[in-house]
Amino acid sequence: MDNQISVLGLLRKARDLVEAGRHACVIEAIGAFKAEAAGQKRDMAYYAVLETANNARSESGMTVLAEASRDMTAALLNATSERITSKMH
Repeated sequence: MDNQISVLGLLRKARDLVEAGRHACVIEAIGAFKAEAAGQKRDMAYYAVLETANNARSESGMTVLAEASRDMTAALLNATSERITSKMH
């Protein structure tokens, strides 16, 4: 198992799956990388998305991860990636 993927890389790959229509929710999209990212890394990605949702004052909790529309999921993954990237610079 190659656990070298970063949380940011995982979020971007998950967004790509959502945009391609392969998965519609955050949980499925991030979970699809079980072989590429350890559970701790996937958990960090889930929490990062939850933090973004909470910061935006949108619905919070597991509901936003599991039941958001595909467009909302892609936007949330994008916003999370942008939030993390902005903290790096």
